[in-house]
Amino acid sequence: MPTPGMAGIGLSTPRRPHLYVVGACALSLLVWAPSLRAQDPVSVEIKQAVEWMRAQGSIDAGGVRLADASLPTVYEGNGFQPFWPPGRLARLLDALDGLAADGLRPEAYQLPLLRARFAAPGDPAAQARTDLLATAMFARARDDLRLGRVPDGGRESSGIQQTPEPGRGGLDEALSEPDPITVLGDARPRHFVYRGLMEALASYRRIATRGGWPSVPPGPPLARDSVDGRVPMLRRRLVVSGDLAPGSDTTAARVDATLEQAVRAFQHRHGLNPDGVVGLHTLAALNVPVDQRIEALRVNLERARWVAPGLPARLLAVNVAGARAYLLEGDSVAFETRVVVGRTQTRTPVFRATLRYVDLNPTWTVPPGIVQEILDLIADDPDYLARSRTQVLDRAGRRVGPSTVDFSAYNAGNFPYVFRQAPGPTNPLGALKLVFPNPYHVFLHDTPSGHLFSREIRTFSHGCIRVQDVMELTARVLGDPAWTRSRLESEAASGQTRTIPLREPLPVLILYWTAAVDLHGELHFYPDVYGRDPALSAALGPG
Repeated sequence: MPTPGMAGIGLSTPRRPHLYVVGACALSLLVWAPSLRAQDPVSVEIKQAVEWMRAQGSIDAGGVRLADASLPTVYEGNGFQPFWPPGRLARLLDALDGLAADGLRPEAYQLPLLRARFAAPGDPAAQARTDLLATAMFARARDDLRLGRVPDGGRESSGIQQTPEPGRGGLDEALSEPDPITVLGDARPRHFVYRGLMEALASYRRIATRGGWPSVPPGPPLARDSVDGRVPMLRRRLVVSGDLAPGSDTTAARVDATLEQAVRAFQHRHGLNPDGVVGLHTLAALNVPVDQRIEALRVNLERARWVAPGLPARLLAVNVAGARAYLLEGDSVAFETRVVVGRTQTRTPVFRATLRYVDLNPTWTVPPGIVQEILDLIADDPDYLARSRTQVLDRAGRRVGPSTVDFSAYNAGNFPYVFRQAPGPTNPLGALKLVFPNPYHVFLHDTPSGHLFSREIRTFSHGCIRVQDVMELTARVLGDPAWTRSRLESEAASGQTRTIPLREPLPVLILYWTAAVDLHGELHFYPDVYGRDPALSAALGPG
């Protein structure tokens, strides 16, 4: 006859009481195993710390205030067990140290403190705080690599919003991976520009450790066949930056064909007109210290982190600092052209948008920011509106006779009308306008002022982007065999206004990068025309 209560553990007779005791103890161990694990001193301290964070909103981890709301959740999900046993913590320290290659400061992730804690773990309470700190810094590093370190308020614009690459899970999933070095490596942007900037940063840091490059003293321009005592210094300068081949003669005082070509290569890489002459702009670029170039690389690695994840395969990008537009298709630049961008007072903003249609022979509706200029022109020349074929419209779009308006009574702030200029040779939009609706009233367009494209610094617009070879860019953007460049030119010559929708909307990215790497791995620097690099460098902290 079975003993009551024993059938569930397979005991059918009381004749072997020692088995009952052993079985009951085993069952008790199974039932209470999680509780026994929870009695691990470090886990107990972690649980208490998590409860404190839940109640108070933050906790002090050895002088570092932790207020990450995700910490209690991930530790509760892990049964309050530590995530960082000694071996895994050592790998995290190596991973954080490796962030210097991304232009980030390992010290910003409490690396010195974590190293000290690793060397002297302390009591269970200290170990618990170390574990929490390690998790918080791991999460911060991962987010900074995926999204950028500088928060929105410190960026040039909040209009650049990027989406992390798909397939990357939350913090709990990242913590479940055995190797933090792999996790942080996977968090880095995979775009070729980011990889190239990392390689360039390492290269320029090596140059810095070797003493940098010599400066070239001021003097008259150095052109082909110039003989000047500064030429040997120019040669040494270009050897250090790789524009002149290593082992080249650096003693000759005459500018020969080889040196002229090296100067052209340097100018090409620094957004200068490649004429082979060392004039004022080229001399200034040559004498930028290597440390300043390193800072530019760090700053632009951060800019790349803002946008690189999730970039579409095909997009139109404009680099405002470089005053260039690029049509990217996959891992290739299908087309590139010069552009003119906003003046310092009327800066071209940084943002994302979607190109939806193209206007042939567009009218120009004067944006609010330019209304005062038109009013001033009318004040100076009463015939301005007639000469420029500019209409006056009321807010309902009805034409108003200019003679019925006392323009002197208004300014840009209270002007109740709208100016609209008809298509024609004086229209500032030229023959083509590429439209991507955005709150800044910015678009790409043709221009009758083509001579400005030859300038090295091309900041002349009110914020919109004038395109040098707009016909070729438009034909490629449309991607429609029915709309070749020749047909676009023919239709534009007709003078008729026409809207051409894109078959597929095209993402547009207006960027501000003062350093970038092209598909061939060539590093390019561009002038900081809006003076934005220092503020972003300060937000990142010293490198």
